[in-house]
Amino acid sequence: MSALIRNLSSVHRICASGAVAFGDVTYRPGGQCGPRVQQDFQLVAIYEGEAHIQVDDAMRYLPGQHVALMRPGHAEYFHFAAATQTHHTWCAVHPSLVDEPLREALAAMPFCLPITPRLHGLIEMGLSFAPSDLPSAQALLVQLGLSALHAYAFEAERAALHSLTPDAVVKAQRFIEAHLSQPITLDEIARAANVSPAHLIKLFRRHLHTTPMRYAWDARARRGAQLLIQSGLPVGEIAAQCGFQTPFHFSRLIKQRYGCAPRELRRRAWA
Repeated sequence: MSALIRNLSSVHRICASGAVAFGDVTYRPGGQCGPRVQQDFQLVAIYEGEAHIQVDDAMRYLPGQHVALMRPGHAEYFHFAAATQTHHTWCAVHPSLVDEPLREALAAMPFCLPITPRLHGLIEMGLSFAPSDLPSAQALLVQLGLSALHAYAFEAERAALHSLTPDAVVKAQRFIEAHLSQPITLDEIARAANVSPAHLIKLFRRHLHTTPMRYAWDARARRGAQLLIQSGLPVGEIAAQCGFQTPFHFSRLIKQRYGCAPRELRRRAWA
C-alpha cells in the first residue's frame, strides 16, 4: 500500500460489491497515488484541491469541482495539490459489467467534466450504503455504478450539444421550461435571453428550425402528454398546469402533435 499511496490523510468511506466500489478519501498536501495500471472504469471527482495525473505518456489536469473518467488498461500516477489537501470521491466499475454500447460511448468522452448535481447524487448514494451481504444491496450498488457511467456520458453529450447552441437560445429554452404554466410573451423570452425578439427568432429558426413561441407551445404539449400518461389529473387541470387558457386549446394541440384527443392518448398508454 505504501508504494502506491503517499501522504494519505484519511479514507472516510468505502462501499463495495464484488465489481463496483464507491470511495471517499482526503490526501495531505503533496499526496500521491501510483504508479498503477487502472483495472476499472473509474470516475474520480475532486471537491477540494486538484490533481495532475500522468496517464501513460500524457499529463492531464483535474481541477477542483470536476470529475475525470479513468479507463482500464492505462498507467496512472496521481500528484495531488502541493499547498492544500485534496478531497475526492470515486466510483469504480469492473469492465465485465460494461456492455459494448456504453464502452463505445465512454471511448468518445472527454477526460473531465464539471461535477453536476446528477453525478454528485449518484456517487453520494453509492457511498451511503453500509457494508451488506444482502443480494439486493449488491445489485443496487452495481446499478448505481453503471448509472454513474451513463450519467457521465449524458453530461458530456449534453455539454457538447450546448456548446454548439448559442447562449441566447439556451437561456431562452431554460426560461420557457421554467415558465410552462405561466403566460409568457416573445418579448419576455427575448429579455431573458438578452437579445432582441427579431434576433431570437432568427437564432431559433437557424438552430432549432422553429420559433420561440412555437417551441414554447411544443414544450407545453410535451409536458401535458407526460401528465396525461403519468398522472391521474383531470384533463382541465393538466391544461391549466401547462399554460393553456382553455382545455379546448390543449386538446387541439394534443391532437395536432399526437393524432388523438387527450383522453384517448391516456387510454392507449394505460391499456
